Amino acid sequence: MGLQRERVPAGAAVILGVLLALPTVVSPTWRLTTLDSQSGVVLFDQQDWSWGRTRLLGAGGAVTQDVWNPLGLAVLVVLLALAAVGAAAWLVSSAPWVRVAAPLATAALLGQLLAFAAARLGRPVRDDVHGLAASGASTSVGMLETGAVVVLLVAVALLALSSAGGRMPSAWVARARALGGPVDDDGARPSGARAGGRPVRVVSRPAGEHLAGPPVGLRDSGSDSGTGTGSDSGSDGDRRRSRP
Repeated sequence: MGLQRERVPAGAAVILGVLLALPTVVSPTWRLTTLDSQSGVVLFDQQDWSWGRTRLLGAGGAVTQDVWNPLGLAVLVVLLALAAVGAAAWLVSSAPWVRVAAPLATAALLGQLLAFAAARLGRPVRDDVHGLAASGASTSVGMLETGAVVVLLVAVALLALSSAGGRMPSAWVARARALGGPVDDDGARPSGARAGGRPVRVVSRPAGEHLAGPPVGLRDSGSDSGTGTGSDSGSDGDRRRSRP
């Protein structure tokens, strides 16, 4: 088990996305300030957390309302932890489950943060009703949350490409084994194997072995042809005498 350098870009992107999203747990991502349209006095200041907490401050800065969403907070913390653990495992482990767990954990966190960002950015930024002017804007933590969404989108794409390109699909491996003999998990055929699954034995002959045989004599082609003709004539005469 050690650091796998080819996985560093995807793993680093996941870790960066988690770090950018961490402040969302403790700090508000949206702020809505309500003023008196005529005097400009701040009547109340509303602070919203993406996971569901809402705190309302009065004119003097006193907290008049603070509503929490413990379930939303727990879900966000669990998703952040799973994504971080998945990224660490992605960087140091080559176990098969990592290829599935790390992309799924990152995609789950991305989906949650994307829903948070869409709800926050889709809110009206200003509204004037009955002499009250309400203006809303994302906080610096909210902008970090938006950055985390962008980074995690890149991370999920890198994880998907790495998972798809690391090994051949199992169906391809099975097909290659059926048609071309034994192959390993990466689709490569082991040395010494051929189609049909029978090993190929390669025997190398020593250099110069073809020169070590008995010498070959040279004969006159004319005498060979004459001898052959006489033998053929004798054979014809013997066949004629043997006829009744």
